[in-house]
Amino acid sequence: MDISIIIVNYNGGEKINDAIHSVLATSEKTEVEVIVVDNASTDGSPEAIIKTFGGRITLVEMGRNAGFAAANNAGLAKASGTYILFLNPDTIVLSGALQTMMAYMETHPDVGACGGNLYSMDMQPRFSYWTLLPGVRMEWSGLFSDKFLHRKHKGSHEHNYTGKPKEVAYIMGADLMVRKTVLEEVGKMDEEFFLFYEETELCYRIRRAGYKIVNVPDAHIIHLEGETIDAQGVRREHMMRSRAIYLCKCCSPIERITANIILAIGCLIRIVWFSLTNNREKVRFWMYTLQHI
Repeated sequence: MDISIIIVNYNGGEKINDAIHSVLATSEKTEVEVIVVDNASTDGSPEAIIKTFGGRITLVEMGRNAGFAAANNAGLAKASGTYILFLNPDTIVLSGALQTMMAYMETHPDVGACGGNLYSMDMQPRFSYWTLLPGVRMEWSGLFSDKFLHRKHKGSHEHNYTGKPKEVAYIMGADLMVRKTVLEEVGKMDEEFFLFYEETELCYRIRRAGYKIVNVPDAHIIHLEGETIDAQGVRREHMMRSRAIYLCKCCSPIERITANIILAIGCLIRIVWFSLTNNREKVRFWMYTLQHI
């Protein structure tokens, strides 16, 4: 088996059907298996998946909402592919993307994981990776709205405009392809993360083991970016909790404290600015962030 594609479903509705359709339609001569792990969806999507795809996919039912990392690990236990593609349910894989990523991995044994360029439905560039891992450097860059990072990477610090493969800090979990042998070496996803940062922490371990993380820009995938998560407040809550877990696991106490101080300063500056410009939504956002550092 070439690629095992693991898709975690939680009330994915019709979007996950579109994701599976796109995988099967673009697999061409590549041997793929699609493993859908359901986190106790209540919208009827698991039944719809079985009705539509039958034996062409493997459905793993968790029986509860176990979180993104735990569900991916349950799928990984069923996977037999040389490469594992962790794919979001709100994605559409475009023609050639699977083959392009796999071909790059085949010819670059020093690369432990890769991902493609992500786009919106109207093919506008979307956040595909990041060139810094969370910590002091990331928060310092964010304090200046990433202007220096933008200048250093000529705009390609989160989406690759160069047309050439680019080594990065981590790949978005929407389309993270990892060698199965690398996962056997560094371990599966950390289940302490319920949602967000699990792919970042995994990429951190892959890099620490001496492998590269690479964006392959010729692999194109549409990402509807979080549209299967119902509430923005839920997203922020999970994101801040997972950020704290990541900093505790991957950063020294001094770096963690410094990163939090820098983020707090950034929050205060933005709260003052958006208060002066009467942008209440932004004020609430940065107040929430400040309170949950």
